[in-house]
This record gives sequence, C-alpha cells and structure tokens, in this order.
Amino acid sequence: MSDKLYEELVKITTKNTDNIFLLNTESTPENHTHEIRTLNPSHIIIVDAVEFDAKPGEMLVIHKEQIDTFNVSTHSMPISFIISYIEETIGSKIITIGIQPKEMNLVNKISKEVRCSVEELTDMLVELV
Repeated sequence: MSDKLYEELVKITTKNTDNIFLLNTESTPENHTHEIRTLNPSHIIIVDAVEFDAKPGEMLVIHKEQIDTFNVSTHSMPISFIISYIEETIGSKIITIGIQPKEMNLVNKISKEVRCSVEELTDMLVELV
C-alpha cells in the first residue's frame, strides 16, 4: 500500500506533503519504533490485514480497546503492544484500519479484492491530505 500511496502523494502539487511519512513495516513494526520516535508524528495511521469474518477487501476502523479481539496479520509482537508503546512514549494519535484478507498467511500475495480496497483507501487518504 505504501508504494501506491507514495505515488499518489507525489502527484499532489497543490498541497504541502513534506510532513507526511510512509513506513512499510511489513511483519515487524516493532523494528521501526526508533524511526517512529525520530519522526515524532502527531498522527499515525496503521493499515494491516485483519481477520474479522467479513468479505475479502472489507475495511474496518479498529479502536485500540478492540484490537486484541482480532487476528491482526502475522506480526511477531501483538500490534496492541506497539500502539500502547507509541502512545505512551511519543503521544501520537493512532488510527488502525483493518482490511479483511482473502487468506491469512505469510505470503506477500495480495488478492484482487484487497488490492481494490487498498486503492480505495489510498484515494481516501490522498483526499484527506
């Protein structure tokens, strides 16, 4: 998703996007906490594969209190730990958006349904900038 979003943000010439940073942390977001602390963002949007018994590609905003009730991707550390750490050490406001995968596995293959949702979410985020 970050590649597609980056491509779309680069095309924007009417707004200043210098304060927007994209990190593709893949399956180890905990390895990027130093980078996040250095950037000191006011807001973070986490987009991840989340199993919530919906049609592939459906999206859901997940509240911090709910995150442990979902199967969130294939991370080695629960994403709720990382969210709590970032909120406590940096104070960033964090929004988590889950996209229902077609299947949950370690292969970096994205289904057509999820790809369409990523494109839709990319368009929404670009509009918000």
